[in-house]
Amino acid sequence: MRAALVTGPLGTRVTEAGAREQEAVLKSLPAELREPRRALAAGAPARAGARGETSWISTAAIDRHGDVVLPGGMDDRHFAANPVVTWNHDTAAPPAGLSAWRRVTARGVLARTVYPARPEELAPAVAWTPDVAWALVRSGLLVGKSIGFLATRTRAPTAEETRARPEMAGARQVVSGWILLEYACVFLPANPETLVLPEGAIRALGERTAEVAMKRLGGRAGEAGGGDGWRKG
Repeated sequence: MRAALVTGPLGTRVTEAGAREQEAVLKSLPAELREPRRALAAGAPARAGARGETSWISTAAIDRHGDVVLPGGMDDRHFAANPVVTWNHDTAAPPAGLSAWRRVTARGVLARTVYPARPEELAPAVAWTPDVAWALVRSGLLVGKSIGFLATRTRAPTAEETRARPEMAGARQVVSGWILLEYACVFLPANPETLVLPEGAIRALGERTAEVAMKRLGGRAGEAGGGDGWRKG
C-alpha cells in the first residue's frame, strides 16, 4: 500500500517522511537557496500512437538564468512518490500527465511522460486535462518541459569545466545538487537546445533508455513508476 501523501514545505505532495526530509534540507541551506527554481526546456512534437513521449527535462546547458544544472546532481526520491506532471506548474489544477520514469545521462535527464485516457466514470461535462495536453503536444503547440527544483549545492565553474566548455566561463553558477520537486508541460521553453526525442532516436543515445525503463516497469508503459531513485551529484 502506498504511503499517504501530505503537502510538504515546498508546496508539493510527498510522503510524511519526505516532508520531514525537505524541512531538514531547507533548514540546512543558506537563505538564498531556499526558494524553488524553475528551468524550462524546449520540446518537439511526439510521434502519433501511444499517449506518451520521452523528453529531455533538463540538460547541462547554460540556462537563461546563467546557471548550469548538472544532471548527476538530481534527487528525485520525493517526486517519485507522486510523479504527476503539471500544466504550466499549476499545482492547484488537475495534472496533465504522469512521469513513468526519469533517467540521468551524461547530457541531461530524460523522462517519459504519459497522458492517461479519460476515465469512464468522469462526467462528460468535466474537462480531462491529459486529453488537451496530449492533443497540443502532438500538434507541436505544447512542446516545452520545465523543471521545478530546489538547489542544495552550488559552486562556481571549475577550471577543468571551462577548459572543456569555454562557454561555462560566463556561467553564473553550477548547481551540483538539486531536488526535483516537479516538472511541467509548458508553452514557452527557455532552453532551446533541449528537445523531445522521437521514439526511434532514444536508442541512438547508447543508454538503452527505453529498454531499461520498460524492463523496470514490467512492460506497462502507461503506469507511473518510481524512476531511478536517488543519485549522488
